[in-house]
Amino acid sequence: MKTNILLASLLLAGIACTPTKNKEEAQTPPKTITPPSLSKVWETDTVLTTSESVIYDPFRKVLYVSNINGVPPTAKDNDGFISIINTDGTVATLKWITELSAPKGMGIVDSSLFVANIDEVIEIDIPSGEIIKRHPIEGAQFLNDITVSKDGDVFISDTMTNKIHLLSKGEMTTWLTDSTMKGPNGLLHQGSHIMASSFGGDEYYRIDINTKMIETLTDSIPAGDGVTSYHEHYFVSNWNGEVHFVDSTNARTILIDTKEIGQNAADIYYLKEKGLLLVPTFFANTIAAYQVK
Repeated sequence: MKTNILLASLLLAGIACTPTKNKEEAQTPPKTITPPSLSKVWETDTVLTTSESVIYDPFRKVLYVSNINGVPPTAKDNDGFISIINTDGTVATLKWITELSAPKGMGIVDSSLFVANIDEVIEIDIPSGEIIKRHPIEGAQFLNDITVSKDGDVFISDTMTNKIHLLSKGEMTTWLTDSTMKGPNGLLHQGSHIMASSFGGDEYYRIDINTKMIETLTDSIPAGDGVTSYHEHYFVSNWNGEVHFVDSTNARTILIDTKEIGQNAADIYYLKEKGLLLVPTFFANTIAAYQVK
């Protein structure tokens, strides 16, 4: 009995002597992330016409640019085209694919380039430079951006109808209809989520692919356009002429603002191999490249 009392006394004494942590000391300080710096290294000649989107082909080491050409961007005028440019900004082939109406977002699966074209998705065989299939979408009004998964699924935003469509194994379906997307524009497939920007609102959000739940990450990006990843962070463009850096804590910083000089910032792309952020300038008719440091 005395032994048990002695052990209990020692235990209580130990607890009493244990220092308690101050609540302020126990809290983890907020993580601070320094945004990267950007410096322009080249810009194409103004031979592009209403340049909307740019994407890199890692196999052929070239860039594809979609040119809406005549506006409005809903007109079925067959004057749009795809250009090929080199990673130093020189134009290799100005009009590689022609007779498109208003080509916008693009995605690559194997040897096929998929292009959003108002109410259809154009499939181009890259080696031959030929349109091999047209995927019409009934009821589509303004197909805008494209993102692809590692499995080859193609997601397409339809800004005016608040829809995201899915082309999987040759079959087109409507994957999501939700007015809270407020005009989905830029899309980026990221594992179990799709990152997206709102053109009609000012939200940048992510969509859970399994549950289709939408979570707003930040706001104050009106007329949201392109979304591209940078390590565990993101660049999000504002069509009016801004590029925002949204870090992994969802803090937002404006890195580029070209509104005053009349340059838009459309469907951007981060070229990891070169450390370049590529910005289609839309009505300024160029692609501008910024070194990311």
